[in-house]
Amino acid sequence: MTDMDSTRQFTAAEQAYYSQLDEDVTTGRIGTVRRGTPRDGSRISDDELDAILRGRPGLGRDHATGTGRSPRRQVRLPESTNDALDAYVREHNTTASAVIRDAVEAYLATTGPVG
Repeated sequence: MTDMDSTRQFTAAEQAYYSQLDEDVTTGRIGTVRRGTPRDGSRISDDELDAILRGRPGLGRDHATGTGRSPRRQVRLPESTNDALDAYVREHNTTASAVIRDAVEAYLATTGPVG
């Protein structure tokens, strides 16, 4: 970024757009994308932005080195269960994978280790 870029003034149209966007975000008219962390509209730090842009870390044991892969499981669901899952995902603005991960982790936490 050059010095000229960092001091550039917004045009009237740009300022109007960003003012309206600020109002929409602050009043909650713009929802989160997926399962975001609720925020109050305040400015975020560079570290927080980096974490957001990086996304969810890999689930494999070697994810820190970039060499691992997340294990994958596939399940078949009764149609009624699948429909209920789809409705839950829409209602809670999340993903089926996240719900299934949470459900398996909760189940295993209550049943304890096997063996």
